[in-house]
Amino acid sequence: MAEDKSCIVTDSVLYFSGKSGKGFMAVAGISTGVEVLAINVSSLTEDLTFSFLPSRSASSYVLCFDDISLPGKLESDLSLTYAGTPGDRHNSSVSITDASYGKLVSYPKEKTVRALIVRVQKSSMGHLIDDFDAGAIQSILQSHNNTSLSWPITFKYRLLLNDFMADIVQHPFRELFTIRNVSILVEYLLQQFFVMERLTKDGNYLSTQDTLNLSKVEHHLCSNYKQEFPGIEKLSRISAMSPTSLKTKFKKYYGETLFGYYQKNKLEHARKLLDNKVPVKVVATEIGYSNPSHFTLAFKKEYGFSPWHYLNPH
Repeated sequence: MAEDKSCIVTDSVLYFSGKSGKGFMAVAGISTGVEVLAINVSSLTEDLTFSFLPSRSASSYVLCFDDISLPGKLESDLSLTYAGTPGDRHNSSVSITDASYGKLVSYPKEKTVRALIVRVQKSSMGHLIDDFDAGAIQSILQSHNNTSLSWPITFKYRLLLNDFMADIVQHPFRELFTIRNVSILVEYLLQQFFVMERLTKDGNYLSTQDTLNLSKVEHHLCSNYKQEFPGIEKLSRISAMSPTSLKTKFKKYYGETLFGYYQKNKLEHARKLLDNKVPVKVVATEIGYSNPSHFTLAFKKEYGFSPWHYLNPH
């Protein structure tokens, strides 16, 4: 691939030259039975496709964490195509797949892609997360008569993917850094996996169109965190749902009210800035607060202490 696309490979990292795209891909085998492919690319001239062959030695899962964007476009305009479902359209998503029969993943050209693909043998999942229940996951997949389940991405994944891509290439302890971040992502995914299954069992199943509409709203809230909360009427138009239906379904699917989700994402961005020692007043302005005291109250309500205490704990 490096020769075909005029790329440079150094220390298990493939850098795109600019002719075929920008960015990098990095490969890491972080423990026995666990392989990670990190993709951070943009301006690709061709679709980027990966084929995972069936494992002959042990059955495995393929876990995908895909954040795809294009300036000026709604996330709902973007697509991922998975083998076995030609023509299906997917937003930025997370998924878990029983890869016993292989898997094909294709990322569209001319998009910005931040993605982690983790192939892990079922016997090795315990290396990534404690109290792993392989039987429960397999049972849920079988109950859906499917080898793969996916959901729209949330701000937690996006923030962690952004941090991971910013540091992975130059990190002095790349393997340990990868293990820590992948473990957190896998924990998020499995929590979401079981929440979605519980909703289905409780009769709160959401249609494909519902999840697509909700993901439009989620993307709008996350993309506009520096602005004032848009209000239920605007969000209702974006989702093509009634205000009551939108509020009810969003809370069931994302576990937060619309404003609560918007606020948590906003304050997580603030916390990241504070981690980089940005002054509190600057952080308040950066995330859209005209009054620093309002930011302080919101931060303390969310985390239990003021941003000044977070910045200077001692």
